[in-house]
Parts: sequence; structure tokens; C-alpha cells
Amino acid sequence: MSEKEEKEFEISQEELDKLPKDTVHCFPASKSQILKRRIITLAIATLDCAAVGYLLVGKTQPSPLLWGVFGAILAICLVVFIHTFVIAKYRVALDYKNKEVALRYMFSKITIPFDSFDARDGEADRAMQLLQNSTLGANMERVHYLVLDNVYEEVCYQTSSKDLASQEDFDLLAKEAKQIASVFKAKEQYDALKPDGDKDAEEQSSADDLTSLVKGVIKEDKNDKADKANQAVAEAKEAIAEETEAVSDAVTSSSSEEKSEE
Repeated sequence: MSEKEEKEFEISQEELDKLPKDTVHCFPASKSQILKRRIITLAIATLDCAAVGYLLVGKTQPSPLLWGVFGAILAICLVVFIHTFVIAKYRVALDYKNKEVALRYMFSKITIPFDSFDARDGEADRAMQLLQNSTLGANMERVHYLVLDNVYEEVCYQTSSKDLASQEDFDLLAKEAKQIASVFKAKEQYDALKPDGDKDAEEQSSADDLTSLVKGVIKEDKNDKADKANQAVAEAKEAIAEETEAVSDAVTSSSSEEKSEE
């Protein structure tokens, strides 16, 4: 990165003052999501314990593998149940003291430093988009998505208004996350650090895509014109055939009349 670019991406104290100081903003998970997980895990754990009790009372001799399965089910239920209390505190947190974004994902805590963080609007997967655009999804509550990205890693994380406690919480998270991204400019710095070869490759890929699109349009136009020309030729041939047949009929009729007169 050049000295000019370093100065361009230098974070001023004025920009830093826009962010809160020495605080943590927590955004808990949706209460309905928490309650649903607790009910499901408790129901499965109860059935699991009932099955174990039945085996013990019946004095059966199940295989060690079966005991292992029952134990694994109980352990998973316990982990998921405990995790509901964790995400009830926060699903996503903005830690302004340690300058990092923390999120709970797949039973683990993931942190993204502010200087590696980028936030942008996300979108539903293809199946959800089709459902929302159908008549069945006409009365569905619209879900908004936010991508939380560590620009120096290959994976990014997405949360939604359905995952958080309220739409207001989601709107506040989106506002603050985008503000952090705009102050620290991690995405812009990452793009500036890319080798020129990568940039050229991306530009070439975009140019190739555009060229392919133009060629496809031209080819489609040519095909349409060819189809119209073929159709016109076929219609002309059909008209000539009809005229030839009419002339032939007329000649035949005339010959017949001459013979009858003789």
C-alpha cells in the first residue's frame, strides 16, 4: 500500500469520537427462538430419559452402542439448552472497549476486530426469496438480513431481524455496525492490499461476462432474424406452389374444354 493510500485510510480522532466509548451494546436472540429451543430440547431429553428408564426397568441388555446413542442425544440437548441462556444475553455484541464484534454462532463465540470488520445488507436464500414472492408469502413478515464479515477470512456470518429480539434491535445493530465499518474502512483497505493481478483478473472477468452477454444478445438477434427469413422463404415457396397448382389446374381445364369442343 502506498503512502498516499495509508494517509487516506488513516482513522482520524474525529471519526473515532463518533463511536461510543468503553461500553458494550448487546443484542439478544429472539425470545420465541429461545423458547422454542428450550421446549424441543426438554421434550427430546424427557423421551431419551424415559427410554433409558424403560431399558433399566425391563432389565434388558442393550448394546454399548445404544447406550452411547442415548448419551449423545442427552448431551446435545443439554448443550443446546444451556446455549439458550447464553444467546438470551446476546446473539451479537458490539464491544467498543475491546474494539471487536462478538457473535454467538454454532455454540461458539466468534470475535471480529473492528479493523477487520465490514457490515452490509444481506439477503434471504433462494428458497426464502421464492416463498416471499409467492402468494403464500404475501402475508409473511418481511425479514431483513445483515452480513457481519471479517474481510481477511473466507467466511462471513449473517444475522436477521428474525434472529434478534426485535426489529428495533436489528435496526440499531445494522446502523452501528455500518458506522463502525465506515470509520475503520476495513473493506477499502483490504481491496487496496489486493495485488494488481487480482484486480486485473476481476476486471477481466467482468469484461468477459459483459462480452459473453453482448455476444449472446447478438446471437439471439441473429437467430430471430434467421427464423423470420426462413419463415418468409417457406411462405413464399408455399405461395408459389399454390400459384403453380392453380395455373396447372387452369391449363388442364382449358385442354379439357378444347377437346370437348372438337
